[in-house]
Amino acid sequence: MFEYEKLTNQPLVIALAEFRFSAILQMESYVSAFQDYLRQDFPHFSTTQTQEMVFNPQGVQVNSSIGWLFLSSNKKRALMLDKDRLTFMTSEYNRFPHFWNDCQKALSFIEKEIKPALLLRVGLRYSDLIISKEENEPIESYVQSVICNTGYFADIGQQAHRINETVLETDVGRMAIRSLYGNLNLPAWHDLSEPPVIINKYTKHSNRILLDFDHFWQSNESGEAVPFSVSFIDKKINLLHEKTRQAFWEITTPEGRERWK
Repeated sequence: MFEYEKLTNQPLVIALAEFRFSAILQMESYVSAFQDYLRQDFPHFSTTQTQEMVFNPQGVQVNSSIGWLFLSSNKKRALMLDKDRLTFMTSEYNRFPHFWNDCQKALSFIEKEIKPALLLRVGLRYSDLIISKEENEPIESYVQSVICNTGYFADIGQQAHRINETVLETDVGRMAIRSLYGNLNLPAWHDLSEPPVIINKYTKHSNRILLDFDHFWQSNESGEAVPFSVSFIDKKINLLHEKTRQAFWEITTPEGRERWK
């Protein structure tokens, strides 16, 4: 079995896990007990408002919904709850077992106290930032050449940035692997660049590479009606993690991983 080394200086900016379940319209009635259960690890609490656009024959309808945000004392870990989803996000990722322990604690409360009927989706996502820390550092050599290839249109103009996306059907679900290369000021993939957790944003434009790995399983694609179960989620998310970790190792180079040790 391949041994994946711990990268002490890993380029990871944000890791998140998402768990979707059949809607609980009375979710707000459980929030007080959920907050009390979490408050030693996630003492900061606030509410959020999200808007969703729904297209129907009558036109576009905008629905608003309330959510609840729980932040750790250093504001580097967050749990976000709404009527049909729990999301865990962290900018202080160590190794996967520590990450999963935070998720599992919150999910255990949901399973025992809230009791959703069905599990709909389990997702795992990692967003990396590869950035020059030294003048003329060759960050392009840290990833496979397809990520930073600039040769195709050299006779037409100078490349400002390059985007790649590959979608894979894995033996556990579907994985989208995205990259963005160029002179940029984004700290993470576009939709994660203003997260609720604290990150180092590196807002000054510089040469950088963003990598984003989004791996998920969902019940409607497998045709399964799956009861909400933490033990089932445990098996799925560990399989999602194994393939996602392998993808990171495939897209990066030994030179890059040596730099991040």
